[in-house]
Amino acid sequence: MENSSYNPYVTERIRRFDGRITGACYSSPLINSGQNSHASLNDRNIVSLHNQFFDETALIITPLQGNRLTDLLQTPENYSCLRSDNVRLAINYEALQQNGPALKSLAQDFSFWLYDVATPGTQWRNIEEFPFSGIVLTHVFFNENYLKFSFPFLLSAFREREAEVILRTPTLTLTDECYARLHISGWQEQRTSSDLFEV
Repeated sequence: MENSSYNPYVTERIRRFDGRITGACYSSPLINSGQNSHASLNDRNIVSLHNQFFDETALIITPLQGNRLTDLLQTPENYSCLRSDNVRLAINYEALQQNGPALKSLAQDFSFWLYDVATPGTQWRNIEEFPFSGIVLTHVFFNENYLKFSFPFLLSAFREREAEVILRTPTLTLTDECYARLHISGWQEQRTSSDLFEV
């Protein structure tokens, strides 16, 4: 029997390679639908970040797409709760391609992470010119590319800009030292479908 009152948010924990949990990514937007609400977390959500971690500075990553993203672009003043130092807004490359200038102007007030580096037709210039504070690699992209000669240089370029480089994967397959050599700073424990953004 399905509990219709249960909040459907699912968190995927973000860890350093020493096992320390530094935050969580939600599988759906955290923003309450009430226009007058300024809370970024739902107090009734039993898997909310504040019920999992003692550290109030732990990262909260919430995906934005579709109507949520459009609303943020049109009325950013309604989303002041997402300007917190520990909140990151996850977007995909399609959103960057379609709304690049508008998103770039919001990057002064909001912090963005890119969640799909290797979509077909990706123009690297668009990614390089955007002030992402984090880049998240899928395990498929990682597995297909990590042995290539240019791969560590690509990732080091992100790290030089002080952007986090995170691997989103169900399990780790290499040693911690290998990930460190590749300039990957942590991993997101994938618990949902392969794509964070459902098509």
